[in-house]
Amino acid sequence: MKLLKVITLTIIVVIVAWYAIDFSRYSNFDEKKKIADVNGNTLVLSVLKVEPDASYMLSEVKVTDETKISGFGLKDLFVNNIEDLTPGQKVRVWYNTNADNENIVEKVVVYNLFNFN
Repeated sequence: MKLLKVITLTIIVVIVAWYAIDFSRYSNFDEKKKIADVNGNTLVLSVLKVEPDASYMLSEVKVTDETKISGFGLKDLFVNNIEDLTPGQKVRVWYNTNADNENIVEKVVVYNLFNFN
């Protein structure tokens, strides 16, 4: 019984430490958005909070081979590439602009633990 308590406490401490480290690593993002659609190497991003009377423009960003795609905390085990991104996921995004004035994604981090869409 004592061994079970020690193992449970150890697992909880590791998970909390993992989230604390990820929080500090991924806290300087450019924008928080929601994935509206994934089209090949293009992500269509929308705002998180939608007001009924407002109109919003979706932003399209390019994903390249250099783009780092991961998850926050335990989500890191399940998100590794663009095929793992689905509409409805909340993401933190870091941008870079190329010579053609297109937004190129440097890094995408999925930060919601569950996706109910």
